[in-house]
Amino acid sequence: MDENIRKMFYPDSVAVIGASASERNMGKNIVQNLLTWEFAGKVYPVNPRGEDVLGLKGYASLDEIPGPVDLAVAFVPASAVPGIMDDCARNGIKRLAIPSGGFSELGEEGEELTRIIAQKAIEHGIRFVGPNGLTLINAENGLCLPFLTFRKREAGRISIVSQSGGVGMSLIMFLDNSYSSFNKFVSVGNKVNMDELDFLEYLGEDPGTGVICMFLESVVRGRELLEVASRLTKPLIIYKANTTEVGAKTAASHTAALANNDKVLDGALKQAGVIRVSEIRKLMDMARAFEMPPMRGNRIAVISQAGGYTVLCSDEAFKKGFVFPSLSEDIIAGFRERVRSDVIRLGNPLDLGDVLSTNAILYAVDKILEQEDIDGVAIVLLRRSDAKYTGAYAAMSREPYPEIGELMFKHGKPVALCLLSQCDYTNDVQSRMEYPIFETPEETIETLAMLRDYYARKR
Repeated sequence: MDENIRKMFYPDSVAVIGASASERNMGKNIVQNLLTWEFAGKVYPVNPRGEDVLGLKGYASLDEIPGPVDLAVAFVPASAVPGIMDDCARNGIKRLAIPSGGFSELGEEGEELTRIIAQKAIEHGIRFVGPNGLTLINAENGLCLPFLTFRKREAGRISIVSQSGGVGMSLIMFLDNSYSSFNKFVSVGNKVNMDELDFLEYLGEDPGTGVICMFLESVVRGRELLEVASRLTKPLIIYKANTTEVGAKTAASHTAALANNDKVLDGALKQAGVIRVSEIRKLMDMARAFEMPPMRGNRIAVISQAGGYTVLCSDEAFKKGFVFPSLSEDIIAGFRERVRSDVIRLGNPLDLGDVLSTNAILYAVDKILEQEDIDGVAIVLLRRSDAKYTGAYAAMSREPYPEIGELMFKHGKPVALCLLSQCDYTNDVQSRMEYPIFETPEETIETLAMLRDYYARKR
């Protein structure tokens, strides 16, 4: 494990260069984030006047800081960054985060500044992330360095590497919307000194990271990235933008990104066992799917209360190459005792028809997961909140979600559950569950296919 990168995520002290007491000062937001996230290390605001910032003692220069600095953040104009790097070298600071813009994304003058800071990093032995990005967050220890204020989140198992700061923020919001969280976040920006490969190697060994997600506009060290990806023991999910001529022009003015041959890249990623998604939200949806047990084969069961959805899911599953083992006679006999079997189809796919009994639904899920030749289940439920069921319906229709989760982990097989209901109810259910709830039936099948393919490649 690269000690420089580890110390970037786990510094004992951080100097925030460019943070002042001014109302309009954006560097102050970095200090605020460190306080909000309860960063355990020392924080040293640095500004020319030595002003205190948010109750923390300020320093006029790095030279005045009384102790060692593990990581410096230089939120200053681009033209001032080379001098800051000299100051860091003089004070033994070997790690730097540069959120400032104004480099190669802005033409010739910026390109010259980029060349200078790249050379100074080599001369001084400094590693830096950026420029032109939100840099780093580590939810485990409260290190939060973006210049936009972030509310504190609990540490999850998903780590994010994004070339774009704005896209990276949206990925965090997607996780928020599904009541999940991230572990580490990196906005690499222009990738002048450190790129996605540096962080991929680190996160691949990081104990806190279970799944790695990347948003990339360019892949510079493609062969090396594929070699590292092929050795990973944890899932890597990538969204690669900048695949058209128009995208290339836009990216060049955004993060100075170079386009790649997309067809070649797509094939290479598949060979390396990388999961590539074509919709940005699916980065987080697919990442959350790994909260479920592994998919060990190609055999599934489909369950729904609506015959139309069993047909829809069956079509999607067939297109994805799944097979549907017959349900055992014991399962059918047991289920027949619990339901009005004259109005439902007892088979696989299983059309529950007018079955409203939660006990009957859970019996079906339990016994189907128990069947040895079933590797996973897709289930589509149409439900309202318990408060909206009355009379006999209320007695039969308690929420099945916690017990479905228990059965999933008891049998060690994934259950991709789609809940079709009002948004406020589905959001409430998702906030209480430790596994993902899907919004459409198609997502359930796509997710099981993704898990199947990933674990098949791993085997």
